[in-house]
Amino acid sequence: MTTKKNHKMKRVISLLIMAFWPVFSFSQIKAQWELLENKFGENGFHKAQIILSNSSNSVIESGWKLYFNTIFISVNTRLNSEEMVLEHLQGDFFRIKGKEKSSPILPGESIVLTYRSSGPFLKNSYAPEGLILELQDGQVIEISDYQRQKLTVEELGEMAKETQLNFLAEENENPILNIPDSQIPPFLPIPKKWKYTGEVVRVKNAGLGVVGSPEFVEASTFLLNSIKKGYKPKVNREETPVTIRIQKRDGFSKEEYQMKLSGRVVEILASDPVGAFYGVQSFLAMMTPDFWQGESQELNLPQVEISDKPTFAYRGFFLDVARNFQSKKEILKILDLMAFYKLNVFHFNLANDEGWRIEIPGLPELTEFGSRRGFSPDEAEFLWPYYASGANPDQSSTGSGFYTMEDFKEIISYAKSLNIEVIPEIGVPAHSRAAILAMEKRYQKFMASGNSKDALEYRLADPEDTSIYLSAQNFRGNTICVCQESTYAFYEKVVSEIQKMYQSAGVELKTIHSGGDEVPRGVWTGSPICQEFLAKNPQIKQGELVDYFRERIDGILAKKGLEMAGWEEIGQSHQGNQVLPNPKFSDRNWRLHAWNAVAGWGGEDMAYRLANAGYPVVISPSSNFYFDLAYSWDPEERGHTWSGVADTYQTWKAVPMKLYLSHDQTLDGAAWDWEKAKANFTELTEKGKKNIIGVSGQLWTETVKGPEMMEYYLFPKMFGYVERAWNGDPEWSNLNSISEMEQARNQEWNVFVNLLLKRELPRLDFQFGGVKYRQPKEWKLAD
Repeated sequence: MTTKKNHKMKRVISLLIMAFWPVFSFSQIKAQWELLENKFGENGFHKAQIILSNSSNSVIESGWKLYFNTIFISVNTRLNSEEMVLEHLQGDFFRIKGKEKSSPILPGESIVLTYRSSGPFLKNSYAPEGLILELQDGQVIEISDYQRQKLTVEELGEMAKETQLNFLAEENENPILNIPDSQIPPFLPIPKKWKYTGEVVRVKNAGLGVVGSPEFVEASTFLLNSIKKGYKPKVNREETPVTIRIQKRDGFSKEEYQMKLSGRVVEILASDPVGAFYGVQSFLAMMTPDFWQGESQELNLPQVEISDKPTFAYRGFFLDVARNFQSKKEILKILDLMAFYKLNVFHFNLANDEGWRIEIPGLPELTEFGSRRGFSPDEAEFLWPYYASGANPDQSSTGSGFYTMEDFKEIISYAKSLNIEVIPEIGVPAHSRAAILAMEKRYQKFMASGNSKDALEYRLADPEDTSIYLSAQNFRGNTICVCQESTYAFYEKVVSEIQKMYQSAGVELKTIHSGGDEVPRGVWTGSPICQEFLAKNPQIKQGELVDYFRERIDGILAKKGLEMAGWEEIGQSHQGNQVLPNPKFSDRNWRLHAWNAVAGWGGEDMAYRLANAGYPVVISPSSNFYFDLAYSWDPEERGHTWSGVADTYQTWKAVPMKLYLSHDQTLDGAAWDWEKAKANFTELTEKGKKNIIGVSGQLWTETVKGPEMMEYYLFPKMFGYVERAWNGDPEWSNLNSISEMEQARNQEWNVFVNLLLKRELPRLDFQFGGVKYRQPKEWKLAD
């Protein structure tokens, strides 16, 4: 615990290039954050302070306000001040101001703002950030000279010593033994069957030819183009050339392939183009890192025989670009990496409370307003700068941004060429604040010109709604009104325009992901429009409005030949305190992404209950497959901890068809008993097993700022998921006793880490322009 110190007032205000130029220089206003107290356990809390210091020659006049971002304090956090008050505005955006009018801060003086929040402080990145000072005259200044106290993992461990959490634990305490190359699989994901048949053949400056069956022209062309990028020989005609044959052979299942490297001859066999493509990717995966640098005159050809096919048909990766944006260039790079590791579904979250990221013809407000974040006192011209995305919307690379129609068509076309299906997510009815406000801008624009028809056509809000609610991400007014026809007109318009983009790009759109999660309690209870609707439709009850909405949008999608997907909530109902599969829609073929498998919360088997009830299920458990969870409890590691922490080991040791084996401890750090968990777990029926169609890994981006940070979050953590997506349950999970499983798990993990250290990570330094991965300091090879 740190102790409170006396401070002489100093203050730093940095400049925001907007309509006003403050009289203060960048170095004249300073801010400092310090942790004063940190309590774990029951009724845990933390106490901290922000110190603003004015080292300028000017007075900061009374009436100033301080804004900042953090999702890691309570919305009910209070200041220890008689003069000032801390207000929660929306989401992670807070404001400190005077109860009447804040006092001036004189030159050379400081003000100490002390607050107490429920919940302990866990990460150095959880401190308030994005400090913005609004002066009394309206000038806006971003505070750049801001120092934040940092905790060490030892200090945090000492603070939490009374709990069961082990902050010093590594992902696997067992040493990693160095094993010979002959025992290391050839690539990731590990092929179902593989056998080395001889020493590696090293080829230098040899010619190379690719011969493919007519059905496999795309795979042959892809391979030839890829080889040309990496292998640039000065051809020596005395060298025997390398021959690669990609041939069609009946009898293989979808996506299955065989490959044999014998001498300088490579043979890839498959029955369908996707299987041939994965055989090509497997051949490329055996190239050494210098190949990916693009200047290699040598090829190393492992002598190997491989038979391979995936366990799951659906192998997805979900990326949220609404909360923090990623450029088209980075999306294309992600698609390259997905295809290389044989993932085949890109679940693309394009809209949320904090941003709308796709151009929709006829609704320009969605991107003119909803895709831009910056600072204004009333959020009138753009969204607030959530997640400290910056006060100037024109200089906010993570807060502002969207994909034009041409951008999006390029993305889905490129994905198709890599055998990846892109499923867009437009989450409704909750998580919709950006769209709601954008359509309010549209309403105001048309009403100002006297055009009430167009003003009301796509309106999403009930302006008289007095419902009181707070969403899971602390937003108010983020749920669209489901009782008015304009809501359904809006949804159909958006879906129609997205479908047209697919058609224009020559790509089939099969599924729309509707989100559907985290509808706040209390929505629509104060809506006059909904009260009138319910009075006219007495067969529908207040608590059934969500089901009514889901049925309506399913009808819109069905009319367009599309299937609906959503998070697990769209297939659930509430009965008292219980959350159960909703039998009403179990025959609709709605694809559910089952995410809530937090160890110790009691819903760890929800995926199985939904599958048994008849829903197609994609296993997407937060505890294992949420890549935005921090790698460890080390306070220097960014990321969430609400579902625990997740490193490469945590993703790798997931057991999709026996989820009770996926944990070693609960969220609170208590031991997780596999035998007890199995006894309490819903067992998959034969029908249920067929309804588990695959798995998905997720990256939500509240704490992810920019492409380098995104890649750090993903790699190498994503490698564990890649293995599970292709190969399903690990071999160790099929053994009989706990001791046998634990021993075999350590042995399999040891091989996996050797594969990553010796094959996968060295390639990432150069592959697809280089990947900014996390170097696991805990992986040390022991002889």
